[in-house]
Amino acid sequence: MLSNISGVKNQLPFYYFEQISKIPRASKNEAEIARYLVELAKSHNLECYSDEHNNVLIKKKATQGRENEPAIMLQAHTDMVAEKNLDTDHNFDTDEIKLIQENNILRADGTTLGADDGFGVAIMLAVLTDNTLSHPPIECLFTSSEEIGLVGAGLFDYSKISAKRMINLDSAEEDTVIIGCCGGIRTELSMKTEVEENKVQGIKIKLGGLCGGHSGEDIDRGRQNSNILMGQLICELKKICPIKIAYMSGGDKDNAIPRECEAIVVPESNQLVSTCVGLVSVYRGLIEEKIAAREDQGLYFTWEIIDTPQAFSYETTEKILKILSVPNGVISYRTTPPILPEFSRNLARVRTENGCFNVGLSSRSYLEERLDFSCSFLDSLADEVGATTKHHERYPGWESPQESDLVVAWQSAYERATGRKTSPTLIHAGLECGLMSSKIPGLSAISVGCNVHDLHTPKETMEIDSMDRIYDTVSIVLEIL
Repeated sequence: MLSNISGVKNQLPFYYFEQISKIPRASKNEAEIARYLVELAKSHNLECYSDEHNNVLIKKKATQGRENEPAIMLQAHTDMVAEKNLDTDHNFDTDEIKLIQENNILRADGTTLGADDGFGVAIMLAVLTDNTLSHPPIECLFTSSEEIGLVGAGLFDYSKISAKRMINLDSAEEDTVIIGCCGGIRTELSMKTEVEENKVQGIKIKLGGLCGGHSGEDIDRGRQNSNILMGQLICELKKICPIKIAYMSGGDKDNAIPRECEAIVVPESNQLVSTCVGLVSVYRGLIEEKIAAREDQGLYFTWEIIDTPQAFSYETTEKILKILSVPNGVISYRTTPPILPEFSRNLARVRTENGCFNVGLSSRSYLEERLDFSCSFLDSLADEVGATTKHHERYPGWESPQESDLVVAWQSAYERATGRKTSPTLIHAGLECGLMSSKIPGLSAISVGCNVHDLHTPKETMEIDSMDRIYDTVSIVLEIL
């Protein structure tokens, strides 16, 4: 049955993981995976509903004798973050994910693996087609475009759902039961640029090799942000002489810590080009010394001197540097356990394009007033530099009681499946549980999952035996609920 994965206990969920890995499913490109889900439901005579947003709901009747029990909802998102290494030839619109197994680790060939949230989708498909399980009525909701702001979940018609209990399969740590998450909002900032003729040679600087990561769950791990580093470097060059920026491009996805950035800068005169190049080399050494995260040890700088016929004005350059100095990373921590980031911001994406300097940021917090503050702060910054802002894809935080029946049931099932304990916790990331709790009155929810590492990066991996254990736990919790 399996062609790429071996040595597993439960064949069915891994079979489906292989199958969905063949289907391109980057955010906004979920039509094909939605069709696959609908066809699978039809082939197994399961009730199915799909909408124009590529959300799919599949219902499975209870096993004999359990027809009158309350329904349980399983939920996961079908899209994945599309990140790849610069030297990887992969088209996320058309190409399948190439799976590589190294003992107990599953990874992809130079791209994100898609275990976030492919493992959840695969487990749900296995539950729907595994006729050996004992369970109440099951409602499996597969949502679209979660990675770009919980878009599909926000547009779904929840009158189709009868369940008041939900297990979200989108966690990345096996030994925890997530009972709360932060809210978040994304911001687009755009500033018109003033371009001037230039006769001085420019310096094209590239920095990369950073680990990146999830802009929520990894934001407190000391990982460097390539856009912030580039801004700091240009500020150092300014200490030698006036500098103009001619070009900049860094980062890609708003929910990923950026790993690479490229810029062209122009010093005041040709005589100062070599001096600035020397400082770039010195700065690289200083950055390498202060890097805290071991994953960022691959940091590299390259530079070359190139002809640069145009550059931004000094005034535009100053405004860009002001934007690049925005407070980034963890801004404050929670004061009560668990001690996690309470408020953070990620300067995810920068582009000089179409006569504008465009920036994508994401802000996260458990407190709605912090998100309001972040929006106001960025609005004020935009006013100061003559830019515009657009705030979008806002979603709420969520927190459930750690003594809920669902939490207790999961803990019992996990211990029975593994012999281990699991503890309730919160995460500094967004989950669809919060949005769905606001749409379904009285919903009790938890989020669980297997061990997935380096999410939203080409280094993403999943522990195979962990997914096996989570499938066992799901099977048991459906039996005992």
